[in-house]
Amino acid sequence: MKVLISIIIFAWCSLVIAQNKQSYLSSYDKYWELSDGFYRVMESGKVGLIDSVGAIIIPTEYNQVWNLQSNGNVKVLKDGKLGIYNVSGSIVVPTEYEMIWGFKDGKARVLRNGKIGYVNESGNEFIPCVYDQIWEFEEGRAKVLKNGKVGFVNSQGTEIIPAEYHTIWDFNDGRAKVLKDGKIGMIDMDGFEVIPCNFQQIYDFNEGQAKAVLNNEIVYIDTNGNLIDKGDVKTTSITVVNTDAGAGKDVKSVEIHLSEGDTTIVTLFGNQMVVVEDGDKTEISIGKNKYNEHKKDKSNRKFKGHYWGLDLGLNSYLNENGEMSLPDGYEFLDLNSAKSTEVSINFLQGNIPLSRRGNIGFVTGLGLTYNNYRYANATIPIYEDGMLTSEPIEGNLNKNKLTTLYLTAPFLLEYQFSRKSRNDFYLSAGPIGGYRLRSHTKVVTMEGGSKQKDKNRSSFGLEDFRYGAQVRFGYRFLNLYATYWMSPMFDTNKGPELYPISVGFAFYPGRW
Repeated sequence: MKVLISIIIFAWCSLVIAQNKQSYLSSYDKYWELSDGFYRVMESGKVGLIDSVGAIIIPTEYNQVWNLQSNGNVKVLKDGKLGIYNVSGSIVVPTEYEMIWGFKDGKARVLRNGKIGYVNESGNEFIPCVYDQIWEFEEGRAKVLKNGKVGFVNSQGTEIIPAEYHTIWDFNDGRAKVLKDGKIGMIDMDGFEVIPCNFQQIYDFNEGQAKAVLNNEIVYIDTNGNLIDKGDVKTTSITVVNTDAGAGKDVKSVEIHLSEGDTTIVTLFGNQMVVVEDGDKTEISIGKNKYNEHKKDKSNRKFKGHYWGLDLGLNSYLNENGEMSLPDGYEFLDLNSAKSTEVSINFLQGNIPLSRRGNIGFVTGLGLTYNNYRYANATIPIYEDGMLTSEPIEGNLNKNKLTTLYLTAPFLLEYQFSRKSRNDFYLSAGPIGGYRLRSHTKVVTMEGGSKQKDKNRSSFGLEDFRYGAQVRFGYRFLNLYATYWMSPMFDTNKGPELYPISVGFAFYPGRW
């Protein structure tokens, strides 16, 4: 009988609880049962959290309430910001962060206004949100990044190593190499600079001393950065003299430094190569600033285009229809194409980089272009009464040509397909302009076994200014160019409508 009464009482209590539960849940628009008897509830589009008896843990004023975490905390979202409650209904972390990572060892990483910091389990921001990045804590300290520079903080949030270094290498025997303002030094675990940042490189220590590079010279230092006098270090310099510079103007172009430990530094026209043999290791560094380990530069090659040098080619002209035939009455301009040559001396070059990798940019400059139009007939162009005409040549003809000299200036967009070498395949194209400096005809005849030369300077009705398009491309030692002048060769009504063209080879001194 007692057992029966107990069962009846239990069933009645369960029914009452179920009715009450249904009553308080029915007052919300929606509800979701969570673990441990908690319910996520929605009211007027906002969500909150209640317990099994309907007590409000988190009011219904949030955009989202997540499941309970293993530590009993609940993450919430309000107006795009995250925060944390505990199951007692207290706010642990206010809703003011864009991201809250999980708690680990009593602290959690947080993101506010794009900056990272840390909060503890009481919600206190013991590392302020001023860092661009904070790495994982190891042995009670973490590396931080602020304004592009790195340092360290401890587990209390104190910046034990100020964020003023570009690079901090791993600690070894309580010390780490650091890079500041392009120079290398060493710090201890407390951030004290045991070796000032004065060196271009510091190698591994062995028996209390290390090889280092100071002002491009190999030196030896102790553990405090003091120089060690090594009597057996020898240095040899070899100077190459520029014989064209004149007396007393020797130019140091090559320097070779040999030091103990099979270390060689070669400086060639401002570029340096260092070969260090240390035991069974050989290190080779090449470049203007080879010692900065942090600058394993993938993209800092300076752009240098292809223009400065010499162009050798053939030139001709096209009529208004793009054909090589001449208009009626101008047969005297018929060319001996194989002997009509172009020579360009491109003496000035400017480079405008467009890519940090150094393989895209604009190329401009100045050059002198000589065009020799070798005529096939025994008639010579003359300029009379504002018109281009001709007259016959008397005697045994040897040479008959028109020579023009233009000052030219291109503006080419160049793409170099390899960022490692400028001598690999490249392509450039763009507009080019020219200004006529002078022009003349030259006739060479043979009389009595001797040459007779006759030169006539005139404008010949040629355009003073001209414009066109040029393309250059090549691979290693093979380089080609082509130019098409879009403005007519002669002034309107002073000569035929012809458009000069030229193609040939380009030579760039210093590329090899």
